[in-house]
Amino acid sequence: MNSHKVDLVSWILLIVLTIIWGFSYYFIKHSLTSFNPTQITVLRMVFSAVALLPLLPFALKSIPFNKYNFIFICGLIGSFLPAFLYPFAQQKISSSVAGIINAFTPICTYGIGMLFYAVPKEKSKILGSIIAFIGAVALIVFKPNATLKADFLYLLVAFTVPFLYGFNGNTLKTNLKDVSGLHVTVLMYLFMAIICIPIGLYSNAFRQIPIAMKEGNSLYHLLALSVLGSAIAMALFNILVKRVHILFAASVTFLMPIVSVIVGVFDGERIRWNDLLGLALILVGVLLINNLIGKKMLQL
Repeated sequence: MNSHKVDLVSWILLIVLTIIWGFSYYFIKHSLTSFNPTQITVLRMVFSAVALLPLLPFALKSIPFNKYNFIFICGLIGSFLPAFLYPFAQQKISSSVAGIINAFTPICTYGIGMLFYAVPKEKSKILGSIIAFIGAVALIVFKPNATLKADFLYLLVAFTVPFLYGFNGNTLKTNLKDVSGLHVTVLMYLFMAIICIPIGLYSNAFRQIPIAMKEGNSLYHLLALSVLGSAIAMALFNILVKRVHILFAASVTFLMPIVSVIVGVFDGERIRWNDLLGLALILVGVLLINNLIGKKMLQL
């Protein structure tokens, strides 16, 4: 597997992804005022598929049938299962713990890549991942009112998600590298919507839509979550994975807590010592991952 040089376009894609997925928590929070977690997950998949529907003829025409199984697997482990498992786990684990586990994704992705996908071992990427992870933990753990509570069973459930993301990213990079990332996303959400429609009927997700429209703006936040946080963001991620080393694409998870810090500043929160420390460590880690600093040191 060849890793590609990180160019300006790749950095822009990473930053845009960081902003979109960083705001996803805001959209989820406001969607929960009228929808339960299962309904949000189901409608998120369906709305994403509908948003991408105009591109379906192009996807069907360009993607060979023998790639459909890999696309289905990526949709299942990269979107569908995490969307159900995280809300389930967060019934018994604190949001701080969930954030730390989510920041573990790049390390899982790189480890899985080395073990199963012939991704070469590089000191700079291992060290950069560890430093950036420590930075993300510093941002999360030392927030005001942060709590570290977790039930062991639910903790295990939450820890499956970074591993699912790891297999998803490496599968995209290895088995779907010659297929358009945008077209992969179209079929991915189509397959997931087919699974979710019966679940939506059972959970009354579709019946909840007119009720939500009367109650406030939760439906519009859910639409933003679906179109921006799922359809567009996943398309950008799938495109990014094909352009760069898998660890660079996965490092979006390290950068997402930075968005919450910036949003907090605009919401009147103060910048604290842990924010500065976390931001600095994440920056150093991401630069190390991409061999932009520390080359001579790592050669010693």
